[in-house]
Amino acid sequence: MYDPAFGGSETPGLEDYLQAVNKRKWVVVLMTLLGLALAVLYVNTRTDTFTASAKVQVAPSPVGAIDNNRYKQPILEEEREVLNSFTTANSVLERQGEEVTPLAANQLLKRLDVQFRPDSNVLEAKFTDENAAYARDTVQDFIEAYVDDRNGQADAWYDGQKAGYQQPLSVAQGAVADIQAEIDALALQLIDAQQIANSDPNRAAIISDIQNSLSLLRAERNPLNNTINRLQGDIADVERDQATRAAPAKLLSIGGVPSRPNGLSEKLLWAAGTLAGFLAGIALAFVLDRLDTSARSETDIELAAGASVLGSIPAFGVGNRNGAAALVMLSAGKSTKLQRSRESYRRVRASLQYLAASNGSSSFMITSAQPGEGKSVTAANLAIALAQNGASVVLISADMRRPTIEALFGIRNNDGLSNTLTNYPPSSLPTVSVGVDNLTILPAGPSPERPGELLSTDGFKDLIERLEESHDFVIVDTPPILAAADASSASTAVDGVLILVDTNKTDTDTLLKVRSDLDRVGANVLGAVLNRDRQEAPLFRRREAYAYARTAATRE
Repeated sequence: MYDPAFGGSETPGLEDYLQAVNKRKWVVVLMTLLGLALAVLYVNTRTDTFTASAKVQVAPSPVGAIDNNRYKQPILEEEREVLNSFTTANSVLERQGEEVTPLAANQLLKRLDVQFRPDSNVLEAKFTDENAAYARDTVQDFIEAYVDDRNGQADAWYDGQKAGYQQPLSVAQGAVADIQAEIDALALQLIDAQQIANSDPNRAAIISDIQNSLSLLRAERNPLNNTINRLQGDIADVERDQATRAAPAKLLSIGGVPSRPNGLSEKLLWAAGTLAGFLAGIALAFVLDRLDTSARSETDIELAAGASVLGSIPAFGVGNRNGAAALVMLSAGKSTKLQRSRESYRRVRASLQYLAASNGSSSFMITSAQPGEGKSVTAANLAIALAQNGASVVLISADMRRPTIEALFGIRNNDGLSNTLTNYPPSSLPTVSVGVDNLTILPAGPSPERPGELLSTDGFKDLIERLEESHDFVIVDTPPILAAADASSASTAVDGVLILVDTNKTDTDTLLKVRSDLDRVGANVLGAVLNRDRQEAPLFRRREAYAYARTAATRE
């Protein structure tokens, strides 16, 4: 809540909390008893379980390698799935002498947990069961089955390589043997021919024919011998590689039989349940005392920021919080959440258009107090909303420390604002078209050593003025005010500043610091935009509360 010392609404103090608890003592008592009752019920109904663990080291394997002379590096996420698969579970059942059925394998896998650290090559398997000895034996069976399977696949791969060389080797050796037999036969014929009397006129011709045939056969045998030598060398290489390789999987350790059951002791659970119920009762009592805080919260923001709230952006769904999916103004989705988000950006767009028409503002800087509050996503969606309304818009990615606009639109950041300001004035601006009519983007460019100094130069002011002449709106995404001095430096170059306020993170004290920093440099704060505003979706609401949003969503 806002601090009264700065003229805002009253901040709840200790007396407010005590009054809320005093007015609803029954809530605290009931929640405390409920917490204790749930703890007692859990203790009396739970079954003690034990968890045993084992570790396996995963090394490179030739199986699946693109180049036969290389090993394929293991992907631990894939190897975890192999260890945690029905195939491995079936091998465990066979080792235990149990009937192999899908149901039995599924029961084993439900109690198996396989984890790994991304920076290691070790898988850790944990198996939980009511019998401590069985848990230890089963986790060992899983690890050994996985090791045998992975190593067996590698051995089979080497055997396949040798078999691939052995077949042409046998063919070549057979051909050489046939040729050698012909050579031996011709050699005997040559001896007989040499015994013919010199006076015989056919003696020289016979000897010459035999010698020519021998030369041809030897010439045919030589390449076959070379092939045999090469194939024998390939087989020797495979055998040497197989003999010297590290095992693709190796058992590192197996824990002993666990002696202590999982979870907390009974007394700790009773105490924890009682304390949790007590704290939940206090929290519930205070919440019941102060049900509606949305209007008061918006007023506090306006008082702290010293400017009106131009609009509220609801919290995105899980699927729209990262990457290109966060550009909800380009989304074709028709859900109520997406429709509410798009309409919220359009309301902020209308406010900016009014400011532009009333005081001639055309360049706006969007910033926030701290990182992670959604300023870049807001700047991108607002620029798209303006462009979709027919305005010519350029979006400047001025957060040269941690550029985000480029990732949202999927564009490269090889050239941009930093290059432009370093060698100002440029021969041409390295703006990028992203497939949205009327919208261009000026990327941040390579990160300079002192980005704040670049944004405080006359060149940056002149760049904004040039872009104002050629565009209806100039939207500038800058670093957070309290994280770097860049935004303060850039704020004097634009017509106005919009402060993005994350309702989940930003408090009024932080907003006061932001406003103080902006006032210190003479920035023109035009308003605030609430981000991730969850107050538009109360716990109890009528069915028709968002009828308009639902209807619009089905027609978009």
